[in-house]
Amino acid sequence: MTDLRSAYERKVLTLADMAADMRRRGVDAETVARAVHAERLEIAKAFKDLTPEPLRSKIQARTVARYGNPAGPSIDFLRAAGKSWDEIIDSASRPGSLPD
Repeated sequence: MTDLRSAYERKVLTLADMAADMRRRGVDAETVARAVHAERLEIAKAFKDLTPEPLRSKIQARTVARYGNPAGPSIDFLRAAGKSWDEIIDSASRPGSLPD
């Protein structure tokens, strides 16, 4: 695994701490989900921008094929797919896999 990928995974995993902290402060699940999801999209963009070709194009192509959006799934997409706020929080806090 590359240093860039390791850094990405570590950064994404910090979102679980962010969510836990917000919950401890009594923030409702929807607000936590929206905040963690937005931060995940920012992390993904930053690391995609640093990813060398041709891997960057492979990642973007897979993301568009899966979600219809190069940035990743929107909250509306995830809710329409039946995801609960807690499921959105959990998935935003987990790094995805690399394309083959």
